[in-house]
Amino acid sequence: MKNEELVSQDNISETLLITLYMKSRESKLTNPIINDESACQLVETLDYDFSKFDQAVASSVGVAIRSRYFDQQLIQFIETRENPIVVLLGTGLDSRYQRIGQIAQKASFYQLDIPAIIQARQQLIPSQENETFIASSMFETQWMDSLIQAHPNGQFIFIVEGVLMYFEQDIVKKWFQDMAQRFGGSEILFDVVNSWLRDNSHRHDSLKVMEARFIYGCDDDKQMESWSDNLEHVSTKLYNEFPEWKRVGWAKCLAMKLIPSVKYSSRLLCYRVK
Repeated sequence: MKNEELVSQDNISETLLITLYMKSRESKLTNPIINDESACQLVETLDYDFSKFDQAVASSVGVAIRSRYFDQQLIQFIETRENPIVVLLGTGLDSRYQRIGQIAQKASFYQLDIPAIIQARQQLIPSQENETFIASSMFETQWMDSLIQAHPNGQFIFIVEGVLMYFEQDIVKKWFQDMAQRFGGSEILFDVVNSWLRDNSHRHDSLKVMEARFIYGCDDDKQMESWSDNLEHVSTKLYNEFPEWKRVGWAKCLAMKLIPSVKYSSRLLCYRVK
């Protein structure tokens, strides 16, 4: 499959190839942070010059840490819920369903992305029996209402990985408000970048070789609580809290310890809809 058949013209869609390559790259190491056989196979299949990302060490480590952390959180959610409904937003070519193993069969999975990406996904990662693809923008509300109707007693978890920073804050805010109105009792896992990293995304080790740039920067982990009365911040994880982060090198590790703008440049957040 050629690159132009996979990505749309909005530049954001192409960023899915960064995460795909980084998971493939990490999977091939001696002591990998993440094992993603599907990513390895897809990188070999796609007609794309992934070599331009070869120097992006921080992205490689960061993507692997983020994916593994969200995988672990998802496994815990499925294990502790009677009727888990998993919704992966802006899913791209991620193979989370495959990575978490047999426990995936105990939940209903929904993979959502724009039509061009879903079309590619159908060819490259066909859906499983308990997995449904949704061709839509995550900012539409029709899919939200359809899921509520399909699962009136469902216990929902939403994962938004590497997506929100590419959109204006007003769009992100409305999305959280739309979700809060509909999915009481649900959990939302997502990542954010701060305003410093947003303003310096042209220097980001993988984005600097692409046209996409970060647009939304979040400096307050509790910001979303001010957007709706029933949104509750549960937890924040920093990348330097993971021992594998030392793989980025001593200089970057030191900067993340000593310089606040760098330390909080990217975070992994969990929210609950009360």
